[in-house]
Amino acid sequence: MKWFIPAKTFLLGEYVAITGGSAILLTTAPYFELSLNDGIDTSPIHPLSPAGKWWSKSQSEGTFLGWNDPYNERGGLGASSAQFLGTYWATCHLHQNIPDEHSMLEAYYQSSWSGKGLRPSGYDVIAQARKGCVYINNQKNMVQSYHWPFDDLSFLILHTGVKLATHQHLMQTTLPTQINEMSNLVDEAKQAFEQQDSAQLIDAINKYHQILSSLNLVAEHSLNMINTLKSNPEIKAIKGCGALGADTLLILTRRQNLETLRKKIEHEGWTVLASEADLTC
Repeated sequence: MKWFIPAKTFLLGEYVAITGGSAILLTTAPYFELSLNDGIDTSPIHPLSPAGKWWSKSQSEGTFLGWNDPYNERGGLGASSAQFLGTYWATCHLHQNIPDEHSMLEAYYQSSWSGKGLRPSGYDVIAQARKGCVYINNQKNMVQSYHWPFDDLSFLILHTGVKLATHQHLMQTTLPTQINEMSNLVDEAKQAFEQQDSAQLIDAINKYHQILSSLNLVAEHSLNMINTLKSNPEIKAIKGCGALGADTLLILTRRQNLETLRKKIEHEGWTVLASEADLTC
């Protein structure tokens, strides 16, 4: 058996997600792959990772996990949560249990949180179990998947070349004071999806970045990269994604400028990971 799990990127909602507030995540190809194998007794999954901890509880003797990461261990794309999700599905398959979101989340919290610091939101595993652009608000028990509805707007996801250990960051950080304002911006972006209002999405992303920056929640290297990229007139919005915006950057540009901008920034040495053409819906 083999399971295919997309990469994830926070469009909006970093830190808000930890409180159970609103977030939107993009799920993109290429896919991570987790497989069940017989007779291969060396697992590429670390035993102390969330997936490794969950697998050790499963009592699946004689069955081993295989793993393929098309991103070659670049951070920020949800490899750890994809490993966990695939492992959860694999154990359900082996024990003939029907997967469900509630038990999956409980299993994830048990496996990913020591009780110290902020508990991971679990939004990454929720999104990666679905498709497209995924809006999540746990406080309201809402999960909604969208296609990319903006005919005139494209996105690019870039890698910074840096990998941040999110679980360590969550052990050391505290929640921002402007959580409600940040959550409201995510809801404005959700409304932009529903009304196909690209200007509203651009505004929400730029304002969200400004708040993160004002709270010192953007890593210095990412902030420098963002300020450098802003000089491109084709870029309408830009922000770091995930913890401290350290691993990936999201850019919005007009659809007609996408290929020109992509070629320009790739020529400058940036690694482009995905665009809306890679969304999983």
